[in-house]
Amino acid sequence: MNNQAFQAARTQLEQLIHNNVDSKEKLTMLSLVKDMADAMEAEQDIADTALRIGYAKRRTPLARIQDFILGEVRAA
Repeated sequence: MNNQAFQAARTQLEQLIHNNVDSKEKLTMLSLVKDMADAMEAEQDIADTALRIGYAKRRTPLARIQDFILGEVRAA
């Protein structure tokens, strides 16, 4: 699920909670939705950072040479 779809689903869920849940449980449920969104955003940030680091490592000349050598060894 991409971020835009997640945000749309989150908005719909929050609206359902506002419209259909009594006030005692409403704050607890909205807090859980917020925690879920925060966790997803943190996970997305971690994944983005890992991808950027991995891409940067693969683009160094040493990494490219190692990939070439390992590729030749694997093929043999």
